[in-house]
Amino acid sequence: MKLTTEESVLNYIKKRIRSAGNIVAILGIEMLVEGGGYDLDSNDETYRVESDYGFSPEEMLSASFFNSKAEKFYRFYKKEILGMNVSGTPAYDALLRLQAQGRLSAVINQNYHGLPANVYFNNVIELNGNIRDNICPRCNRRYGVDYVINADTIPRCEQCNIAIRPNIRLLGERVNTGLMTNAVAACANADVILTLGKNMYSDQLDNNFPESRQLRVLFSKEAFMSESKAHYVIRDEIKAILPLIIE
Repeated sequence: MKLTTEESVLNYIKKRIRSAGNIVAILGIEMLVEGGGYDLDSNDETYRVESDYGFSPEEMLSASFFNSKAEKFYRFYKKEILGMNVSGTPAYDALLRLQAQGRLSAVINQNYHGLPANVYFNNVIELNGNIRDNICPRCNRRYGVDYVINADTIPRCEQCNIAIRPNIRLLGERVNTGLMTNAVAACANADVILTLGKNMYSDQLDNNFPESRQLRVLFSKEAFMSESKAHYVIRDEIKAILPLIIE
């Protein structure tokens, strides 16, 4: 695959990464897509979902929809969210090399799916939660993702007999303040921030940082509003280019 990024830019980023002792990676939607998932916010997927379910992904992944239409929520959620087959990519391998070198201080993840199997980072901040964790709203009993998948319709708490819910941030709910505080602090202290795909938290994570010493690189095939805050924007596939700049 031919890369579009200039070699001089790659060499400069590679040099800065090589000399950095504190690197933060922010995992956006393209890390999910390159691993086999799909972007439900894209025009094509939104149209498909609306045709299949009668509602948009944004509507069905909201707290109000879960509370009022739990059966329809789970019909969508189990097929479209839990049904994604997401695996690791060479980009994750590159980040694991950084961790082995002791230079990856934090991984901030916005994707519900968490990390692929066999990928383990020491410090992961999951701003939107994780599909593997499910909870009863009444008694706080925890359930694994297999319990949700194997339920005939709505997965219910064995003790309370009410719908359990995925422990993820549904639309309309606030992000966990403690998690956001940790993420902002990690970014503020970083020498290099690698934003790997579009993410909904760019504005919160990219403000008031020491630009004189910090390098911010955004990897995204598509343009979006917050990219003006990045020093460099890379349009090539993350899984193709990240292994080239992380030795």
